[in-house]
Amino acid sequence: MKRLLAAGVLAAAASLAGCNNSCQTLANNICECSPTQAAQENCQAEASIANGTATLSTDDLNRCSALQNSCDCRMLATGSYAAKVACGLARPDPNDSSLSPQ
Repeated sequence: MKRLLAAGVLAAAASLAGCNNSCQTLANNICECSPTQAAQENCQAEASIANGTATLSTDDLNRCSALQNSCDCRMLATGSYAAKVACGLARPDPNDSSLSPQ
């Protein structure tokens, strides 16, 4: 499940490029919410692969940076829509085209 969450963060941010950036950090933080060490490692490996194959705009990086302050494991564990929005796994407005991959 957390693997899907990390993929969602990366997809929501359009793509990632370079070494660690705010979106990679956010994905890693979400991966740390996984229930087991193996699940965390798998999630982080997938986030790292996505980080190496994508490109982000400055707006995307800023959005990920802001989400780091609103996302935590306790909230994410609720599975609520609000928690998903707070972690960048769902759009506050599904019609917001600025979050759509190009």
